[in-house]
Amino acid sequence: MDYKKFLYRVTILFVGLLIFLTFFSRTLLDLNVPRVSLAFIQRGTINPEARSSGIVTPADTERIFAPADGRITQILQRGDETGFDTVLFTITNDVQFLRNSLEQEEHILRVNALNIEQTTSNLADARRRLAQLQEQPLDLPAAPTLSLWEFDIQLDANTASRETLENTIANIELDIQTIRDDIATLELLYAEGIVPRQDIYARERDITPRERDIAARQADIERLAQAREEIYTRRQQAITNYENARSTHTDSVAATQRARREQIEAQQNVITGHNFTLATQNMERERIEARIANLQEQIDRDGVVYVELEEFPNRIVTEIMPGIDIGSVVMEGMPIMTTALRNNRFIIQAAFPQSQDFIRVNQDVDVMVAANRIEGTTTRVVPDGGRNIVYIEVRSSQLSGGELAQVTVSGGATTHPSVIPLSALSYDGQNYSIMYVVPVERRFGNDYFVRQMQVDVGRRDSRYAVVSTRFGELPTGPIIVNSDMPVWSGLRVRLVAGHEFAPTR
Repeated sequence: MDYKKFLYRVTILFVGLLIFLTFFSRTLLDLNVPRVSLAFIQRGTINPEARSSGIVTPADTERIFAPADGRITQILQRGDETGFDTVLFTITNDVQFLRNSLEQEEHILRVNALNIEQTTSNLADARRRLAQLQEQPLDLPAAPTLSLWEFDIQLDANTASRETLENTIANIELDIQTIRDDIATLELLYAEGIVPRQDIYARERDITPRERDIAARQADIERLAQAREEIYTRRQQAITNYENARSTHTDSVAATQRARREQIEAQQNVITGHNFTLATQNMERERIEARIANLQEQIDRDGVVYVELEEFPNRIVTEIMPGIDIGSVVMEGMPIMTTALRNNRFIIQAAFPQSQDFIRVNQDVDVMVAANRIEGTTTRVVPDGGRNIVYIEVRSSQLSGGELAQVTVSGGATTHPSVIPLSALSYDGQNYSIMYVVPVERRFGNDYFVRQMQVDVGRRDSRYAVVSTRFGELPTGPIIVNSDMPVWSGLRVRLVAGHEFAPTR
C-alpha cells in the first residue's frame, strides 16, 4: 500500500472522528440543559370573561316576627301568595295566662313611669347645676405688679452723690494746682532771696491733706459704684421675679379656666347620660304600651292574634323558619317566615376570584337559568378574603327564587401593544416577572441564556395579559412561555418547539 495514501486516509479519519466527538460531546452536554419554548411580546386583543354561579333570591324581602307569645294554630306555607286581609299566621294563647301577663306588664309600666319621673328630676337638677357653673364668675388669682420706682430713686440719688463727689474732687484738685502755682512763685522769690525756705515748706504741707481728701472722695466714689451695681442687680432680680410671677399667674389662670371647662363638660356629659336614659325609658314605655295593647287585643279576641301585612300585600312566602309549623310554641320577637315582594326583581350572589378585577358595578351580566337567558346588572362588589362577592340584579317573570343560575361577566375587548401568554408570567408572592433569552455567539452556533425582568400586569383574560415595566423597556427578543424543568436568570437553555415536551412552568 502506498504510504502517502495510507497517511492521507488516517488523517481524514482522525479529523472526521474529531469533528464527530466535538458535536457528540455538545449533544451529551445539552441533554441536561432545560428546554424552553418561546413567544414574543406583541400587539394583541384582551377579552376578559368571568364565569360563576349562584342561587336566585328575591330582591325585596321582609322577615316576619312573632308579635306575641303563644302557639301557632294556622300558618301559610312556602310559595303561598298574599293579598289584602291575608292572614300570614295565627298565634293562640290561654286567656287567663294573657290576663296574668297583662297585670305584670301594667306593673312594669308603673315602675317605668317612676323611673322616667326620677330621670326627669335628675335631668332638671343637672341642667340647673350646669347653668350655675356657666353663670358663676371665675375666682382668678390677682395679677402680679412690677414696681421699679424705689430702685430708680436709689439710682438717681447714687448718681447725684457721685456727681457731688466728682465736683468736690475737681475743686480740691484746683486748690492743689493753686498751691503748686504758689510754690513755683515762692521758689522764684526764694532764689532772689526775697522769702525764706520755710515759706515754701509750709505751702507744700498744705497739699498733703488735700490729697488725702481726694483719696477719701475716690474711695467714696468706688463705694457708690458698688452700691449702684447692687441696685441694678436687685432691680433686674425684681424684673425676673415679676416675669416668673406673671408666667405662674398665666398658668394659674389657664388651669382655673380649664378646670371650669372640665366641670362644664362633665356636667354636660351627665345631662347627655340622663337624656339617653330618658330616651331609653321612653322607648321601653312605648314597647310596654304596645305589649299591653297586644295583650288586651288578644284577650278581646279570646287569646288569638292574627298576623297580617300592613303594607305591600302583593307578596309571596319564600321561607318558613326551621321548626316553625302548626302547633309550634313561639316567643315574642322570634322569626317566623320571610316574604318577598312580587315585583319580578331578583338578586344573585356569585363569587369570583379577585384576580378578575375587571368586574365593576353597573356592568351587564349574561345569566342562564336552565334554558332561559336573562340579562342582569351588577349592583355591588364586596371583597371576601381572596375573592369578590358580586351582587347581580335581574328582572324576570319566569323566576320565583331558589333556582341555580350560571352567570357570565364580560370585560369587553380592548387592544394593547404589549400582550403575552399567561404562562409567561412568574409570581413570587409580591411581584410579577417574565423571563426571556439572549443569544451569545460561540464558534459553532449560539448559546442562549435566561434573563429576568419585573413587570406590571394590566388587563388579562383566560389566556393573555397586558404587561408594562417601570425599569427601562420591555425585551424585544423571545420570552419563555414553557420549560421542561425550573429555570432562573443566568441559566443556559435549549430552544425547542412548544409541542416537544410537557411544560413545568
